[in-house]
Amino acid sequence: MPAYSTVPKPPSLGHRVPDRPHAVSVHLPRWRDVVDFSAGDSRVRSVQKGGYPRSFLHEAIVTAHRVLAEKFGSDGQSCLLFPTRAYALACERYLCAPPDGSAGVAAQEVSVRPFSFAVEQHADRMTLHAAFFPKDKAKNAMIFWRLTGCGISSRLAQDMLPGLESVSVADSAADTRLPRDEASEKTIRERLAGLLDRAPVDGPREQLVRPEDVFLYPTGMSAIYNCTLALGGGLPGAQMVVFGFPYELTLKVQEDFAKACTFYGFGTDEELDQFEHLLASKAAAAPPGEPPIQAVWCECASNPLLRTVDLDRVRRLADRYGFVVVVDDTIGSAANVDVLGVADIVATSLTKTFSGYADVMGGSLVVNPCSAHHSRLRALLLDGTSHGTLYRTDAAQLERNSRDYLSRTAILNQNASYLVSLLSPLTASHHPRSPLSHVYHPSTCWSAANYAARMRAPTADFAPGFGYLLTLEFCSVEAAGAFFDALRVCKGPSIGAQVTLALPYVQVVFAQEKAWAARYGLSEAIVRISVGLEDKTALAMACLEAMRAADATVNGEDGGEERDAADAAGVEIGREAVISGLDSASLPPLVPQI
Repeated sequence: MPAYSTVPKPPSLGHRVPDRPHAVSVHLPRWRDVVDFSAGDSRVRSVQKGGYPRSFLHEAIVTAHRVLAEKFGSDGQSCLLFPTRAYALACERYLCAPPDGSAGVAAQEVSVRPFSFAVEQHADRMTLHAAFFPKDKAKNAMIFWRLTGCGISSRLAQDMLPGLESVSVADSAADTRLPRDEASEKTIRERLAGLLDRAPVDGPREQLVRPEDVFLYPTGMSAIYNCTLALGGGLPGAQMVVFGFPYELTLKVQEDFAKACTFYGFGTDEELDQFEHLLASKAAAAPPGEPPIQAVWCECASNPLLRTVDLDRVRRLADRYGFVVVVDDTIGSAANVDVLGVADIVATSLTKTFSGYADVMGGSLVVNPCSAHHSRLRALLLDGTSHGTLYRTDAAQLERNSRDYLSRTAILNQNASYLVSLLSPLTASHHPRSPLSHVYHPSTCWSAANYAARMRAPTADFAPGFGYLLTLEFCSVEAAGAFFDALRVCKGPSIGAQVTLALPYVQVVFAQEKAWAARYGLSEAIVRISVGLEDKTALAMACLEAMRAADATVNGEDGGEERDAADAAGVEIGREAVISGLDSASLPPLVPQI
């Protein structure tokens, strides 16, 4: 585990973060870079050497697609490679009949074909499946790739490169197993099972999680997509519910692949009242014995506003009405929060803190052995199309990275809480002229008690905390941009890495839907910060320097008009109540002080 006494110097625009062949982030140092990146501007795209793998194709994957299109495609065709025929056919359906009702590609312009590949260090050839489509529909195909997380991995593509010229049409369309590292997969399953049963909130359980209750996937979105298909096709009922504002693609998957979806975007008690009324009315109209809905999806905590819905009340409603509860614990993290007391299925992006080193993708679904739906849910997931799609070297890397998960999480908890204690007193609620409007964190949200209700008990080797994520909201895009530009940390997509990653979340995720996001409290002037393992003093220094830049946009370089006495005395940067344990002599003065 790296120990950073300072904040590592960020790379230049477009470079991978970290500097590894399979890195999952890319450095976007300035606000303008982020805006242009989201718009697909060539200024950024032409220098981009990496990116989040579901959105940016690794060079090895690009090469594999190019070779297939040139050797087997028609003029003007592109293709995407998938590990199973079912995924390729799903891509074909998505292109021909887009879920949004827009005009699709003509059926004769899309085809799915099996291909036989040689894979490095493996004697047997492997069958993968390619969906071919017109090049001008590549953007739509990439939406499916990004949304489902079901494409081939960069490590698989890299191992295919030496034998790529020998690719041939497969004799059979039947799937073949990807080369797997079953020992690493077994260890990961055992590790996840053990983590979920650590210090349970409600005391010892009758049934412990077994490794066979843990299902592994190549990405977190693949886990969510496969879970959605399994529940939608195997449970009674006609719709899903997403409760609370989740990671954007979780909602999108329900809208595109579930039978129907109802969205409660605030996750408040008032919306729970509305949800309970919906359940009662649907139950009255449903056939006897059929639940009014299939499942509810929640997060603990949500991304990026770090809110936690009243999961205990959701559980009580599920027990009364018979639906399934799926909780994504990626942000809270299994080390900190225990959601098995409320969830039938726990979904996790293993790409984040479980891996922790931002160089491999992975996802998991865990079926709660104490759930009344346990047998049915396990059977549904076993019948899915995902098995054997975690490539061997991805599994091996994920296993290695996760060995120090608990010790890393302890540092991340401390660093994030430390920054929150530093920045929360600097908000406009304390100082009207501050450019900082709000600090979002599981400990500061209106829903803090809901998160605390799911926190594990301390053990001899670990003290649970509030996770690694905080989100800063500024008074204006100008102030947010000044803060972001001046913040000397790595900046780009993904979270839970060993280095701090900052991102203007709405500018990337909701670039075309800013007004819609704003309805649910997501201002375009927010900056999400995923803290890393750097020294907390160094992180504090970086944030304070950036705050000075943000303040200058509001109050001028020289402090603008005279502060009143309350503002002038507002934040004494060195005092223990604000920056516990930080040597005030080492801090730069805030100019002006806020």
